[in-house]
Amino acid sequence: MKFSMKKDEQDGDKLKNYPALGEEIFIDFGDSGPFGPFAVKIAVAEEGNRLTYLVTRGSLLDKTETCEYHAVPVADGVWMVSWREGDGLTVVQVQDFERGTLESVVTTPENELFQFGGTLEVL
Repeated sequence: MKFSMKKDEQDGDKLKNYPALGEEIFIDFGDSGPFGPFAVKIAVAEEGNRLTYLVTRGSLLDKTETCEYHAVPVADGVWMVSWREGDGLTVVQVQDFERGTLESVVTTPENELFQFGGTLEVL
């Protein structure tokens, strides 16, 4: 069974309030997560549900890709954001812009599941 949202639910009026829309965000997962030291800069397109990430620290340093994302508000200043990378890795994040924190769940192409947290900053 495949889950998908209707287009108007994923990028309608709700998305225009996403705090990272048209911005860059910096996410730091620290040094002791499941992938070791890890940080990433994400540029979120102003239109078109696209984001481009660049790994700025860790074993995947300089990895970059543009992906389609989905974002929905879950509370004031809190958004659930998800995307699938070209290698099959999936990411779901709960981004709390009020506190500058996030929780991330990643499924690898090998079907491993990881959950870890970090900090979030709009640049």
